[in-house]
Amino acid sequence: MRLFALLLSIALLTPLAAQAEDGPKINAMRILGSHNSYRPELDPAALAHQRQVMGEHSAGVEYGHPPIKTQLDLGLRELEFDPYADSAGGLYAGPYANDPAKLAIMKRPGAKVLHAPVVDARTHCLTLAGCFTEVAAWSKAHPDHGLIVLFVNVKEEPFNTPGVPDPALFSEADLAGIDADAVAAFGRDHLLTPDDVRGAASTLREAVTTQGWPTQAFARGKVLLVLDSNPRVAQAYRTGHPSLRGRVMFGFYAPEDAEAAVFNIQDPKADEARIKDLVAQGFLVRTRSDADTREARTHDLSRLQAAVRSGAQVISSDYYPGAPDPLGLNFVVAPPWFSPAGGGGAVTP
Repeated sequence: MRLFALLLSIALLTPLAAQAEDGPKINAMRILGSHNSYRPELDPAALAHQRQVMGEHSAGVEYGHPPIKTQLDLGLRELEFDPYADSAGGLYAGPYANDPAKLAIMKRPGAKVLHAPVVDARTHCLTLAGCFTEVAAWSKAHPDHGLIVLFVNVKEEPFNTPGVPDPALFSEADLAGIDADAVAAFGRDHLLTPDDVRGAASTLREAVTTQGWPTQAFARGKVLLVLDSNPRVAQAYRTGHPSLRGRVMFGFYAPEDAEAAVFNIQDPKADEARIKDLVAQGFLVRTRSDADTREARTHDLSRLQAAVRSGAQVISSDYYPGAPDPLGLNFVVAPPWFSPAGGGGAVTP
């Protein structure tokens, strides 16, 4: 009994990461995800309206997704949300003037999720906090799921389009608000943060390129968030937080920076060699198998093939198995390792 008590006390005092050293690491996973995951399916009426409003610009965004829960049920383990800063509330409430319940939500302070103000505002979840809550509800109902990766693609670039307001810039308070919303939705124990990955290493970069990422077993039931932003926002997010200490999200930084851990490389055909190099160093890389409906319209799988060859751990698509097909293109992106029944991901040696 004494020996059992001693072993139990050691186990309780040992960090979970140290208890889960064996087994494949996170950077050995392969997962499929969706692009602009919040964007709803385009039924014929919505498609006709979009074409009327957007004109020639409609062709590149003639796709949509089922509800967040359904995407996760289909085996997707990467999702993307596009928040706009709205610290006072009401900036993007216009389209909901005739819907009192949604209008009230849009008038509250906090980041709002949409593709473009006025012209492309349809969304599964009005607020970023709401998007997080939907993922968290699914996660809690499936506590043994593989790691879910969420890209938070903050929007603040001007549109230079008549009738479309320029977005507000993200402040430190806005970024801290995203962190707080994530903790409120998922709980700290269900988030895999830069602090968790860095451990005792001096920098986040050193951790992922030397000791490596935590294991996939350690990451079960957890969510990893990535800040997808322009350089100004990325710099603001790490200011005062070297190696992203105390932050919830990872971000995009130069490979030599202390904060480097995750990369977003859009075109695997153009940058296959670069992706392979980053993966070989221990970084996580997300890339895309299709974009702007181009590959779907021509049934071109060469971009997917390059993405698979590159070794990128995360591939996102608008045409994963089970995705809506508003144009009747019958184009499906299914990497050879994708298995919805197995939770969507795969482990490679």
